Amino acid sequence: MSVRELGLLALICLVWGFHFIVVKTAVGIIPPIFYAAVRLFLVALIMSPFLRWRSKDMVFVLTGGLCLGALNYAFMFTGVKLATASTAAIAMELTVPFATILAMLFLGDKPGWRRILGITLAFLGVAIIALGDNSNGEVGAHVGLGIGLVAAGAFSEAVGAVIVKRTTSFKPHELLAWFSVVGTVGLTVMTILFEDGQIEAIKSADKLLVAGLILYSALGASIFGHTTYYWLLQRLPISLVAPSVLFTTLLAIIFGVVLLGDPFGPRMMIGGLMTLAGVGVVLLRNVKKQAKNDAFVEPQG
Repeated sequence: MSVRELGLLALICLVWGFHFIVVKTAVGIIPPIFYAAVRLFLVALIMSPFLRWRSKDMVFVLTGGLCLGALNYAFMFTGVKLATASTAAIAMELTVPFATILAMLFLGDKPGWRRILGITLAFLGVAIIALGDNSNGEVGAHVGLGIGLVAAGAFSEAVGAVIVKRTTSFKPHELLAWFSVVGTVGLTVMTILFEDGQIEAIKSADKLLVAGLILYSALGASIFGHTTYYWLLQRLPISLVAPSVLFTTLLAIIFGVVLLGDPFGPRMMIGGLMTLAGVGVVLLRNVKKQAKNDAFVEPQG
């Protein structure tokens, strides 16, 4: 890995790790699904020149886009509103075990005892955090529900990843363009059906702050983060790139504790270490078996 590649990988981790703070701040101001819809709309506008219609794969692209561009953000952003930034970051790590389980069930991947152990550790770690007393004055007793919703978002990403693996004719930036379009449509429908007060929230909010949060999510986390991540995957062994999700989560925990005052007691420490250790085992075993880890996983809120 060159100095430039290492620097870009570290910058991606920093951008994605801090994104949990951005999302937590944003969903405290405006409804979470509405925020996700605006974010994806901006990404769709920017990525629209890369939209390509290739009939043989469109069913997979559109279905995968529903999971990776709409359902995941609806669950995840709503979950972040109820949980803390740090617990949400840990729960999002379940994308890796979920994707591995789905690959075993539908793609013929054969599990070994080490990966089964890693998956078990990851789920137990999140359960320990979700069932513990993580309450504070802001999120109260809803942390467990928030973690559950974030986990549902992780499952949606994993399902989308398995579906998208069946596509062969699309480049990563073309997929990102379609995911943002499908996500914009899906999230717009969901915010109309399930949320209210969107316009009032925008009117009463600090316009400059909201604009900055949306731009960070769209330009930083989505466009810069994803395109640079794909660029690195094309040039480096996946064994060097994929484990970066663990460093992203560590940064998100640090940012959450330091900047937002997220509680970090023994239960959080034990559960977090179990989850990260379990996910680390699964990632390393996936790489060793030359399984294709999900290049579209966005370890952010």
